[in-house]
Amino acid sequence: MKHRLTLRRKMTLWFTLSVVAITLLFFGASVFITRARLTELLKDDLSLALEQLSSQVEHKNGQLYFEDETPVKSGIMYYITEENGSELASHGEDITAFDAYPVQAGTFTHAQYAGETWLLLDSSSIPVGNECIRIRVAASCRQIQQTLRIFQLIFLLGVPIMTALAALIGSLLAKQSLKPVQQIICCADEITAGDLSRRIPEASGKDELGALANTLNHMLASLEESFRRERRFTSDASHELRTPVAVITVYAESLLTDTSLSQEEYSKVETILNECKRMQRMVSQMLTLTRGQEGRYPVLMEKVCLNDVLDGVHAVLEPVAEEQSITLHFTAESSIDLCADQSLLTQLVLNLTENAIKYGKVGGDAWVNAAQTDDAVLLTVRDNGIGISAENLPHIFERFFRADTARDRSGTGLGLSIVQWITSLHGGTIQAESHLHQGTIFTVTLPKHESSSVNAK
Repeated sequence: MKHRLTLRRKMTLWFTLSVVAITLLFFGASVFITRARLTELLKDDLSLALEQLSSQVEHKNGQLYFEDETPVKSGIMYYITEENGSELASHGEDITAFDAYPVQAGTFTHAQYAGETWLLLDSSSIPVGNECIRIRVAASCRQIQQTLRIFQLIFLLGVPIMTALAALIGSLLAKQSLKPVQQIICCADEITAGDLSRRIPEASGKDELGALANTLNHMLASLEESFRRERRFTSDASHELRTPVAVITVYAESLLTDTSLSQEEYSKVETILNECKRMQRMVSQMLTLTRGQEGRYPVLMEKVCLNDVLDGVHAVLEPVAEEQSITLHFTAESSIDLCADQSLLTQLVLNLTENAIKYGKVGGDAWVNAAQTDDAVLLTVRDNGIGISAENLPHIFERFFRADTARDRSGTGLGLSIVQWITSLHGGTIQAESHLHQGTIFTVTLPKHESSSVNAK
């Protein structure tokens, strides 16, 4: 699996590479400039020595003489020859080692001797009296090479140290620079959990991150207001619908007692009554969800025995399951206690079990199992019914969502939304697994002790 670098690591990497590249360029430029400058100084020394030597050769009494009154710079060897090739003067026992190199007047030549590089300079033919002389001067490049070796040693030791320091400083700078981003992420996680009242802390500086935080805060304020209006409308509409639905239900029930109705009329009134009852359940569930999200639903957290809740749900739904020829299997460890709202916990188990019965296959089974750990309770509800397709599975907890192949009009489309809300209210989690024609498994994990999320909006 390919791992992607985090932004912090990318910033650290780029900072380190930049520092290393700048260091390499600096060392490269330093070596080049130093070598060029030292070579230029050495050339100047050879040129000066050539001038000094030529000025000390005189012609007296028909012969050439080398006065040697002004010594040349230490380390420079020379060789002065007459026009006929005879030696006039020399200094340095190794100067004759360069005889194999041809004379190139006025040109600096690099020569190798004894494992070292030497720099040679030959003069052109210099007239002295009625004769001519030639001068060759030579100097070792040892000092240049030693200086460059020092640079090389500094480079070999300095680059790893610079790289390590750059990585450390880059990591610290990236961490400090991304600190506001981390705050934004933490705040976004809390908002994702349902707390739209949270706001991103404003950055101290007027930089791009500060502008981003302000923009996101404005967006969150707008979203919070939109959701508040939606919940208020849902709550008001649900509340207002209760009365007319109740009136229709009463009249429909009254009509069913009228013996003068024909069979067709009786069937129509019965349909109206069933739809009214379904509408009543829907309105009641909508009010429950809306008040719960607004934090106005009364929640009583107390010690609840899950075994008693399962026994009650089993007793209520067993006749319903028998009508569908479905066998219920309730299993639980003994004495499973947790801190919960008993009515809401009962509603959770009831909704999931009803769901398993409703969408289970005729003659099939539905299993409800409860287990516990030291700090959590695990509730599993499974059926071997028609199942849910992979494309519909991520949407089953949405309000009024119905999969065409797995839903009918007998429900309200809010049961699983309520289950998810109850689970979240108790600080738990719920997961669903399903395969078409193989069944569905709901797994609810609830903490045993009271969660800080209780009463949260």
